[in-house]
Amino acid sequence: MPLVKLKDKGQVTIPAAVREQIAAREGDLFEIAVENGAIVLRPQDVSERKTGSAMQKGVDISRWIGAGKGHFKTPDEVDEYIRAEREKWD
Repeated sequence: MPLVKLKDKGQVTIPAAVREQIAAREGDLFEIAVENGAIVLRPQDVSERKTGSAMQKGVDISRWIGAGKGHFKTPDEVDEYIRAEREKWD
């Protein structure tokens, strides 16, 4: 079991191996509690974060900025893709 050190401002780094096991990424939200003298972090349910009510709670979507970079060569290709997707909705 890895050890972590409590830093100033109460910060603790979750080891990469642990983050990988739960697929945690920067910006993810956790519920924190003390149970039987132990600190417990529970990742917030991802499906809940996709709902409108989660957006009203202030979920930060800024981590998605740039996620599509490199997928399209021109803005026209983006427009074409969006139009094609919208046609599928009908």
